[in-house]
Amino acid sequence: MFRHRRYFKSSNMKRKLLFILLIVSGFFVCKAQEGKPKEVSPEERVRGIVDHISKKIPMTKGQKDSVSNAYLQFIDDVQKYNAQDNPKVIELLVKSRDDKVKKILRDDKKFDQYLLILAEMKKQMDENRNQPMHQQRPPGGQKSPTGGGMPGGGGF
Repeated sequence: MFRHRRYFKSSNMKRKLLFILLIVSGFFVCKAQEGKPKEVSPEERVRGIVDHISKKIPMTKGQKDSVSNAYLQFIDDVQKYNAQDNPKVIELLVKSRDDKVKKILRDDKKFDQYLLILAEMKKQMDENRNQPMHQQRPPGGQKSPTGGGMPGGGGF
């Protein structure tokens, strides 16, 4: 009978220890994932950018689609030419993208607004880079519970 009690206590201790280990390991897994920014596809990034722009500049659905295509082409070109670390190539690609957007908007006032919005978004991205991850906000000024901003940076 004495042996049975010891075994039972030992088994209980093993269960408690296993339970504690599971909780602690779960905590570390959650903490490890917290620091990683969420991967966002180019299509999702472009959708967010175009939605943000279209809130401030009235556009038709066709114009939104065309602006989205111009941004997707820009992202493809940046990757195609491996231009991430080459400011001169980025500058040329941005100019090409913005020329397309200017033709799509067909209005100098709207295009001027577009340039102001891009400057505002760039400023927000720069501020996000200088803040700890948990304090970052995505473009548009909404607070994000997961932190983030826009992964990958990129030129606007």
